[in-house]
Order: sequence, then C-alpha cells, then structure tokens
Amino acid sequence: MNPEQVARSEWIETFRSRSRRDLRADWRRSGSAKAGVFLDETWGSTHRPDWAKRGLLIWPRGRQWLRLEQRLFWPDGWCNRESCCARLVLSWWAEHMRLWVDDVLVHEGDLFDTACRWPLPERCRQGSALNLLLELRSPLHDDGALISSHLDLEPQSAGTDPEGTLLPSALELHLAADGDLPPHWADLDPSGAEAQVAVATHLHQAASPGGSMHWLGHAHLDLAWLWPVADTWQAAERTFRSALALMQRWPELRFAHSTPALYAWMEQHRPALFAEIQEASRDGRWEPINGPWVETDCVLVSTASLWNQFALGQDDSRRRFPEWVHELAWLPDSFGFAAGLPAVAAATGVRWFCTHKLAWNAENPFPHRVFRWRGRGRSELRSLMLPPIGRRADPVEMLVEQRAWHEATGLETALWIPGVGDHGGGPTDELLEQIELWEGQTNALPTQAGTVREFLTELERGDQAWPVWRDELFLELHRGCATSRPDQKRHNRTLERLLREADAASALLALAGQDSGSSDWRPLLFQQFHDILPGTSIPEVFEQAEPVWCTARRQARQERDRRLARLPRANDSAVDWSWWGLQPLASWSPLVRLPAGSWSVDAVSLPQQAAAVGGTWVQLPRQQGSCSVPLRLEPGLKHCPSEPRHPVVIASLGSGAWRLGNDLVELEVSAAGLLAFKGRDGREQLSAPLQLERYRDRGEFWDAWDLAAGYRSNPLGVDSTGSLQWLDKGPLVAHLVLRRKIGASSMRLDLRLKADTPWLELICSIDWCQTHELLRLELPLANRAVRIGADTSGGVIERPAEPMTPREKARWEVPVISWFASQSAAPGGGLAVLLDGPQGVDWSPSRLGISLLRGPTWPDPSADQGWHRQRLALMPLSGSWSDAGVPQAAIAFREPGCCAPLPAELRQWVPSLPNQLTPIALQRNGGDCLLKLMNAGSARCRWAPGSGWRIRFQADSTATDQVVIAPGDLVSLVLSQSS
Repeated sequence: MNPEQVARSEWIETFRSRSRRDLRADWRRSGSAKAGVFLDETWGSTHRPDWAKRGLLIWPRGRQWLRLEQRLFWPDGWCNRESCCARLVLSWWAEHMRLWVDDVLVHEGDLFDTACRWPLPERCRQGSALNLLLELRSPLHDDGALISSHLDLEPQSAGTDPEGTLLPSALELHLAADGDLPPHWADLDPSGAEAQVAVATHLHQAASPGGSMHWLGHAHLDLAWLWPVADTWQAAERTFRSALALMQRWPELRFAHSTPALYAWMEQHRPALFAEIQEASRDGRWEPINGPWVETDCVLVSTASLWNQFALGQDDSRRRFPEWVHELAWLPDSFGFAAGLPAVAAATGVRWFCTHKLAWNAENPFPHRVFRWRGRGRSELRSLMLPPIGRRADPVEMLVEQRAWHEATGLETALWIPGVGDHGGGPTDELLEQIELWEGQTNALPTQAGTVREFLTELERGDQAWPVWRDELFLELHRGCATSRPDQKRHNRTLERLLREADAASALLALAGQDSGSSDWRPLLFQQFHDILPGTSIPEVFEQAEPVWCTARRQARQERDRRLARLPRANDSAVDWSWWGLQPLASWSPLVRLPAGSWSVDAVSLPQQAAAVGGTWVQLPRQQGSCSVPLRLEPGLKHCPSEPRHPVVIASLGSGAWRLGNDLVELEVSAAGLLAFKGRDGREQLSAPLQLERYRDRGEFWDAWDLAAGYRSNPLGVDSTGSLQWLDKGPLVAHLVLRRKIGASSMRLDLRLKADTPWLELICSIDWCQTHELLRLELPLANRAVRIGADTSGGVIERPAEPMTPREKARWEVPVISWFASQSAAPGGGLAVLLDGPQGVDWSPSRLGISLLRGPTWPDPSADQGWHRQRLALMPLSGSWSDAGVPQAAIAFREPGCCAPLPAELRQWVPSLPNQLTPIALQRNGGDCLLKLMNAGSARCRWAPGSGWRIRFQADSTATDQVVIAPGDLVSLVLSQSS
C-alpha cells in the first residue's frame, strides 16, 4: 500500500471513530488484577496467525472457557444528547457466549447466534461506568475467537439523524458502491466539524447506489446436528413464537420457513401455535417454503425415497396451506444435488429449486445465480442460488450481495433473507431496527419486504434468457459423507427395501380387488435429513435414531407380510414357505437358503445343497415380473437331485489356488485374494489382484464430512493372514473366506458365487477400531475404461473415465446409490460394481475404487467404530451397462426377493419390464396399480405388458396396450387388468 493509500485509510478510520469505538484492546482476563491486555497474549499469533492478523481475540479449542472483562465508559468526544444512543456490537466464534453487565445477564449466544447489537442503558450516556463480563466457551472442534468488539453510535429514532451519527457508515457504503473520496479532504481534520460538513455535503450530492433489496425473515433450522432431534422441536417452537410476536410489532415483516415435518409436529403437539401460523399464512405474512418432507440429503437416497420426499411434502403442504401455490423446493444446505432431481421434483409439481450450498465449492465457484436446471430426460427446474443464510441486516453486507447479484445476473433487485439460522432463531428486534434505521438513507440500498414467491415471479419474466445447466449440482466439498456412519446407510437401505416391498404388496392386493391402506414412509424420510443419513451429527442423534430405525423396519416387515398373506390363492395351496419377487424385473433366478429338508414346487423336486451355516440352499425355477413361488417341504420324499441351472464348478490349480465358474463368470482365487476374474466372453477383467488399501485420513476441518484431499500420499498397510477357508463348494453355492489385519482392526472377506448368477458377491465384515483412516477396495482394470456410468437419485449420469475439465477433476470422490460401471472402447464391455447401498467411489481409466470405512472423531468421537457388514458384487459386461441390464441386476442383488413361511400360489402378478427399464415403485392406484419407472438408457424403449393388460400414462385418460418411454424419462404408468 503506497503512502497515499495509507493516509487515505487513516483518514477514513479516524472519521469512522466519530461513531465507532474499538474495544478489543480493553479486554482483560477476568479475576486477575495483574492480567494484561488479552490482545497482547501470544497464543493466538503463534497458533492461528491468519486470525491474529485480522485482529481476532483467540483461545484454544476443546470447550475451554475464556472470561474477559472491561470497565466501559461513554467515549470522550461522542455526542451524549438524548437524540443519540450507543450499541455494544459483538460477534464471536464460540459454542456458548454470555454477556453480563453489572452482574446482570443481558445476552446469550452460540455457534449459530453469533452476533449482538446490545443498546447501552441511559445511565452510561449520563456518565456511569458499566462493568462488562464476557464469557466464551470454545468449540470442541475448533479454536474460539472474539471476532469483533466495538461501540456504535446511532440516532435514537429511525428516520432522523440530527447529529450526523450515521455519516461514517454512510461514507463506508458510498465507498463500497465505488464512490470517490475527494483529494482535498486530506487537508481536513477528520475529527473536526469541517470534515463532517464536507462528508455530509458530498454524500448528499452523490448519486444513490443503484439496485434494491427484496427481503424477508428466515430461520434455517437443521432437524439434528450438534443437538438431538428433541431439541429441534423446542427450537422450532421458540422460533415460530418469536416470528409471530415480531409480526405484531413489525407490520411489514414477512417470514418464511420450510419443512413439512416440522409443521406436522406443530399441528399435533402445539395445535394453538399452529393455528396462529395458519392464520398468519392466510394473511400472506407467513410463507411455507417447503418441497420435500424434510431438507433431505439428495445424493444418498434412492429414487423411490426422493420421489416420496417430494410427493409427501407437496401433498402435506397443499393440505395445510391451501392458500399458497406450492411449486418451490427449498434446499439451502443439502450436500449436493443429483442429476435426477429435476425429474423427480417436476413429477410432483415443483417448478422452482433454491439452494445456497454450491457457494461452498472449494475448487470451482458455481458460475450462475439463476439458471434452468435440465435433467437427462425432458424435465427442467428454474433454479436460484440464494444469498447467504443466517445473516443480519448490515447495510454494507447487503450492498455487497446486491453488487454480486447484479454482476452475475444483470438484475437490479436482489434477495436478502436475514435471520439467525442453523439452530433456528430467525429475525430479531435488533435486526429489524437496523433495517428501519437505514430506510430512507440515500446511501443505503432501498429495501422492500415481501415473499419468496413474489421475488421468483419477477425473476421468471426473463427465464428464457437464462443459462441451462445439464449436469448434477456437485458440491466440491463434503466428499466423505457417503462413507461416514455406514450403519445409517445400512438402516436406510433396509427400510427402503421393506417399504418398497410393502407398497408392492399393496398394489397386488389392489389388482385382486382388496384395499390395504398405504405404507408410512415418514420415519424413513425424516432420517434422510442431510445431517442424519450422511452421518454428520453428534452421537446422541444416532443413539436416538436407532430405536426409530428398528421400529420402522419391524413395522414395515410386518405390514408387508400381512398384505402378502391376504392375497388370494387356491384353496388347496397348502405350502410351508413361499418366495416373492415383488419388483417386475425382466428375469429372476432365485437361490435361497431354507430350513433343512427336501423342497419342491408343484411336486417337482428342486436343486438343493446343504449349507455350511445350516439349512439348505435351494434353486427355484426362473421367474419374470412380480411373482410368487410356493415351496413345499417334503419330509417323506427322498431327495432326488435335479440338475441346477449353470452350476458352480470348482477346480484346484495347485499351490493353494482355485478356479471357480458357473458359465457366466469365472474367477481364480487364493489366500492372496481374488487373482483373476472373467465374464462369459472369456475376457479378463482385472489387470492385477483385487486390492484392499488403507490410508491416513486426517486434517480436514469438517471431519465427518470431508475426505483428506491428499489421502493417497499417506498409505498404510493391510496384512494378510495367509488363510483361505472353504464354507460351501457347490454346485449351487461356492463360498470361501479370506482374512485380513488392518492395524488394530480385523476383516473377513467372503467371496460367494451362486449358480445361474452373473456376478460374484463380496461380503466385507469388519470390526473397525481405526480413527482418521480410510479403507478402500480397488479393482485394477484389464480393459482401459473410456466412460463411467453410475446411478444417482432420480437417474443415471455418465462421465469420462479420464477427467479433463476442472469440474471433472474436482469429482475425485462421488456418491453412488446402487451401481457404477466402466465402459471400454470398441468392441465395448466393462465391469459393473453392484452395491447394497450408497457408497463413495472413484475411478480412473485403469481402476475402479470403493470407499468402505473411515474413522472421523468430530462431531461423533466414536463414528464408524464397531462391527460393519457391507456387500457388493462384480458383474462383467460384454456390451454396454444398459444392454446388460445393470440397473435391474442391481435391484436383484440388493432386493433378492423375500422368503417367508407364508401361503402363496405359483403366479405372475405383474408382467415383467424390458431389461432397459428400471422399476422405481409399484403402488396401488384405486383398483389398479401405479408403476413408477425410469428409462436409464440412451435409446427409446417400448413396453407391451401383454395379453390381459392395459396401460396408460398417469396424466392420460385413455389406456392402450403399449407405451414408448424416451431416454432418461421418469414416468408414472397406470397398469390395469383388461376384462
């Protein structure tokens, strides 16, 4: 900075002192008469020099208390007339904050309520001293800081400023709006009266800043994070009561809040409060900004779950708040958004999508503030990048946001959504007083209170000129969320499967002319909140979620079985067990483990094999569509083995190595691991043995959220025990076990090959004791990949195997729901990895990788510790993933049908889909069934259900015998039986 710039800055700062007095140098440690100025202590400059350069007062992390005190007087030279008032302005980074004045507690805050503007009492202006005590407790995960500490002098009443106390702030606004500072001011004493007159005259003659602000109160409220769910209900009640009370005192205030699940709780547990909310909503002052049932994770949930999030949320919003049009999805804080979200949201009537989270990108700033987000099919959402949430009403912050908005969009009016957030809170009297204070000030932006919908309506006038985004909205941060807390992912995928099966059973009852009610998805949808399912909350959240998961799973299983038991069957169909394939897949090849004995279907003995862990492996006849197979245990029938389809053949290669195959896949294995793997075409898939790798994963601020970017440069060892144990040796199942030592942790890796199954199943059972480590499975590819396909919520996304652009390079770890696959150059082929639930994965042209476990310690000190069981499968491809039916194979792997002691008959209930179509949900629709499905491939697909069936799109009134589904489309079809 040159001397002129230094002199200019000093002049401005001196002029600023007319109405601002810095208090940082006056704080001392409380309780010590000999304590020096805290700002002079060296701990902060040694350990956090970046913070110290900004003048922050710093102390160590770990919930350590810092107690500071000072004796405060009305500053010399300040106007002490009744027309003026002073405010103590503080901001902090602390888990808990308490401000005491003369032994009276006047303010409390935390990590989310991080600022205050406390008005000094009248006695201070009249000369009395105030004894301040500031108590601050540092966060557990980060050092604490007192960020700012000063006094501001302001007019006592808004609209008048006879003493010119706002001039310094107005000058700051003028300069922030690219205004000038006349050179001759350097000759004026900035603390003198002449300077005040000069500034007032200059600002009066200056042009007003262009643009304006459309504002409304908001309170972002995470359903759980650093507090349990029970605390959220209390925070919501406090926030809602506060907003309603403020509306009484501030007629212009509009307030918006999201989350139908919160409104449902209020209606049930606080009906009087909810009635007030509804009345304010009818008056147009309380705006529900909902969309999904909760502010859900949008990259780890299945398409069925995401569809139910939006469908249930939209239906509930329309019922509770019929005076509003509900076309808005409000998701400010979720950790990225799948490419299929536009299709799912649009299917439930959503037209607008709003988020702020992409502003957190660590590598590549997101380029748009308004854009049209287009899905892989024909769906599209108008999309808005919101301003920061949790802000106050600082006029300079508002001006900076308006300038950034104008530069990005060319539009003059920006949106501002002030209010304490994360843990609720919303707008405050202090915030609203600050907005009122600057109303009519020519150097501040003009403001207009309104609703989100009013702002969006104005925006929409120019939507045809907006840029189009044809990709996922990938958050370049928080890449560890797909791996942290795998127990939550396990609960999620199990409950998803049970609810899908219960819904399918209800659809079958509808086709049979019986009513069965609907399944309750709400417990699952609640747990998919974006800080629960990703595993980024305190341990109490997961401890309290455990009984919710277990109860919901038990109820869904019982409901499914009750519905299946009610389905019609022949009177003489006395059976011991039955198998049900409830998804209408193109093909099923069931192989199940049943109690020991001889099993038959329609008096025909089935291929069987004694299971090493007890019972009998039984291969059932191939099936298609949604179907049931009755099973009879024949105690008096001597077992007459029938020939299995594609039996497993095992051969010893010597030196402890073995070859296994079933005509569909072939592998070689030894105690060293999986050595080779081939498909039906005989092409080798692996260039080297399957690798289990372990890395150091430490150093990221957001511990449970983020993988260490350079983890590959910190490898750790995995030790083999040198053992291979056989459990089953065919012909239906070949099952062997390998064991590994991972630091203090132990791992069992099961390899299981089944007859007539085109994949090899891997089961990883781990007693995990590591912290800040990453365990990965790596597949070295024999055939270089050029493309990667993977499923995502609401669709499929394909990417180049070799990243080229900066955005592609930033996706070095991505979440995948149930499968991803490599695609080689001509003549094609590749390797698909089928997953039992969401995982973090990565790839290059020469390998595929899956992240299995981590070990973060914040906010949950014992996250990931304990026993885990994870399943995946390797499926070789001779053509494309679409032609091979990988999405349907992933369903068959993840949801292999249910087997239970229930009556049934041998029957196809719903016709099978073509291999290219992916069933999402099968639900009842009056006396018909509603089939939600997706064409994940790149070609149009025609489906004719066959004789006895009629089909139509849900929006159509006329049924036909076939439909054509475009690539990428997500559709709802009504399937009915023709007479």
